[in-house]
Amino acid sequence: MADVFERYLVDLTTTDSTNVFTVPVANVAATPPTPVSTYILKNITIHNDSGSTVVVTLTHNDGTSDFEIGNVTVSANSTNTNSNIFVFSAGDTLKVQANAANRALVSVSLLNIKQQQ
Repeated sequence: MADVFERYLVDLTTTDSTNVFTVPVANVAATPPTPVSTYILKNITIHNDSGSTVVVTLTHNDGTSDFEIGNVTVSANSTNTNSNIFVFSAGDTLKVQANAANRALVSVSLLNIKQQQ
C-alpha cells in the first residue's frame, strides 16, 4: 500500500475535548485487513473566525494517558500554523479543545504510512 497524505478538519463548536483522529489498530485477520499504520503529523492550522482571542489545547493520547503537546493562542480573525512534526502509532489519538465555543476551525495535515503486508 502506498503512503497517503490526509487532512482532517474539526470545527470546535463546544469547549469539550474533541478527537481529530485515531490511528487504527492493525488487524491482518480482518476482511479487509487493517494494516499497521503510523501517522506523521506535518502541520496543524487553527483559524479563529471570531472577534475574540481563542486558546486551543492540543493533546496526544497514547491509548492510556493524555499528554499536552501544545497550547496555541490565536488572535481574533487570525490563523496560526504549527509545523512541528509529531508521530502517532496504533491506538494513538489527537485531541483538541478550545477555551470558547464556535471560534476555532482546526485543520490537520499528516502522512499515513502503511506497512506492506
